[in-house]
Formats: sequence, structure tokens, C-alpha cells
Amino acid sequence: MFKKFSYTIIVALLVATTTAYAAFPAYYPQGGFQRVGTLDDVQLHRQVIIINDIPYSLANSFIVHSTSAYSVPATRLERGGQIGYKTSSGGRLITEIWLLPSDYENPRRR
Repeated sequence: MFKKFSYTIIVALLVATTTAYAAFPAYYPQGGFQRVGTLDDVQLHRQVIIINDIPYSLANSFIVHSTSAYSVPATRLERGGQIGYKTSSGGRLITEIWLLPSDYENPRRR
């Protein structure tokens, strides 16, 4: 009985995790995001954004993805929005950003 219950729980968790990632388009990282945070400020004229109170530089050719399009204008970045992002150069230069739904929960923080 206990084995059957454990198996049911494991299957339910796998389905829930798969469903969460399946909601994103194929160009969103299937294994999760390198980093996730809340966008505090956007200063496109300076090529700087602040995420979780930490300033980052934006690469000259950074790209912003949304769930509806592979590439969207950087003006779609909004204060208070949840984003996934990829960095290089020691973690201070952002090269890629994914817009996330406001109810997104980072699976690494559970």
C-alpha cells in the first residue's frame, strides 16, 4: 500500500513539473533558467537593469523573449516583472532575458 501511494505521489510531481515547463515555448530553457528575479529598474539608455537590488549591464546584443514571441523589444521589460536571465563575464553582463508570468515560482526555491 505504501509503495503504491509513494509511486502515485512521484508521478503526480513529475506531471506537475512537466506541465509547468510545457507551458513555455520551445525557446525557453527546458532545464530551467540560469537565474530568476524581480526587475527593480530598467535604464535602457545606460544599458543597465537592476534585478533583486543588484545592477547588471546589458550586452550590446541582448535579447528579450516572451511567451508569445522569440524576440520582443526591450521596452517590454517592466518594473516589478518576473524574469529569467542568462549572464556572462563573471555574472554581471546579461545576454538573454525571458519574461515570466507574475505567478511563476522558481522550482529551485521550493
